[in-house]
Amino acid sequence: MRLLTLIANSLDGRMLRDILALDGLHVQLVPAPAEVRQGGAVALLIEDDEFDRARATLARWAAEHPGIVSDPPPATDPA
Repeated sequence: MRLLTLIANSLDGRMLRDILALDGLHVQLVPAPAEVRQGGAVALLIEDDEFDRARATLARWAAEHPGIVSDPPPATDPA
């Protein structure tokens, strides 16, 4: 599993998990690391083989809905 992105709160995290699931992607929602967890931040994790497709889906969605998705980690960043 790799870190796809960090989301500020669990409500937005669940929404994005469901949006990615509509594309057949299997995302796991977990608490964000302690240093960024204040306010209920969550991390979206994705299987390695689905990472590129999930990034593309998330980028398309984020372009239409600015302000919810943080910048994704670099593509070479293993989780």
